[in-house]
Amino acid sequence: MRILALILTGLMTALTALAASVPRPSPDFIMRRGGAPPLQLSQFRGKIVALVFAHTTCDYCQSLTRTLKVIQKDYAARNVKVVECVFEEDVNINYPIFLKAFEPNFVTGYTTDAVVKKYLQWDDSRNGPLMVPYMIFIDVRGIIRGDFNGRDGFFTDADKRIRAELTKMTKPAARPPAKPAAKKQ
Repeated sequence: MRILALILTGLMTALTALAASVPRPSPDFIMRRGGAPPLQLSQFRGKIVALVFAHTTCDYCQSLTRTLKVIQKDYAARNVKVVECVFEEDVNINYPIFLKAFEPNFVTGYTTDAVVKKYLQWDDSRNGPLMVPYMIFIDVRGIIRGDFNGRDGFFTDADKRIRAELTKMTKPAARPPAKPAAKKQ
């Protein structure tokens, strides 16, 4: 049993490593929002974005949505924008039900499986099936700094790990030491 667990852990790690590397520029994509105007991800340039791809019917994704409500409230003053994009079969039917049930205080929208996989540079034949939730962290310049899929263990303590990523990204850049003043003669 232990050997099987080690093999499976190694396989999952290898599959995770096959995903796109970071840092990398964040491509743009459009999310629909039912009756509201569509949103482009690039609208949030200048903010730190915690982007999650989820399914409305996934228990883990629903739990993460509850967690993200608190995180959005706690980090809004730090220039952080939480964005959740759902994708699944029947998303047109499930999305309004999801919104009513969870009342997110952050930006939500939906798109297709193909758009998500293109954004993530995900190839099922190379990476295996795309597991949700899937979380991306984007800096103010539009560079992806964190890329965590549903099978890499990031979500085992989602609140703590998301906060750690956001805290790291919201710290002021280290300033170079000041040059010593020139001596007067």
